[in-house]
Amino acid sequence: MNCKIGKLTLARLLMAHDTLMSYAGTSHRNVSPHAEILQLYDDLKNMDPAHLHYYQDEYSIVLLKQIISNQELLLKHCREYRDPYFPRINNFCLRFNNLSLSRIGSMEQLLWVQVLDLSYNQLKTLEGLEVMQLLSCLNVSYNKLCSFTALEPLKLLRSLKVLDISYNEIGAHSIDTRRYLCSSPLNHRSGGDWKTEESEIHCAEVADYWEAYAIFKDLNLIQLDLKGNAVSNEKIKSVLIKLLPSLKWLDGESCR
Repeated sequence: MNCKIGKLTLARLLMAHDTLMSYAGTSHRNVSPHAEILQLYDDLKNMDPAHLHYYQDEYSIVLLKQIISNQELLLKHCREYRDPYFPRINNFCLRFNNLSLSRIGSMEQLLWVQVLDLSYNQLKTLEGLEVMQLLSCLNVSYNKLCSFTALEPLKLLRSLKVLDISYNEIGAHSIDTRRYLCSSPLNHRSGGDWKTEESEIHCAEVADYWEAYAIFKDLNLIQLDLKGNAVSNEKIKSVLIKLLPSLKWLDGESCR
């Protein structure tokens, strides 16, 4: 079949059928359609390069679902993890690095994960991670995150202690298409949350870095890596140290 519409329709129908079967509890690993769907999106990327980003997003979602729904595949991505800075954190790290992922999709089957490595992918957003309430350590270095607003799903992760966002594209783009998807502290809808008088942060600093303020003010990070981003400088580091009283390590150096 060399019809673009036909391939796209078939991919969507196969994915919808697989979803229905999984809800009904009748899906079987031996008849999983994921490999066929991935091949269809590979074909579409070659046939229709004008919509390459869309096909890559869909490919990424299917690839993750293929791994997550197969216990044998999933175990291949698990590694024992011990952070030298935090020896008490000793569990399994789920590694989805180097998979060329551009989107994450649903992570509801991974609610048990505490350490997640998504480094060396092509992620521009972290949508999908907000459900992982037990997540304590996240590595999204070497991706394509272009602003702090792309981190908004992390605001809901109260257990998050270690975050690596180094070597992304934060601050490298003059126009941020996600900027207005994140509530500004200057917006009346977030009004009651802007209480800089209770901290060491001046209003001028919040005005300059309101995206960072909106994302990090509710987090309790102990370790943060920001280096390798265009926005990384002494001023933003100073703001983050004031904003995160729990922070002990910033870019691999003690900050307290």
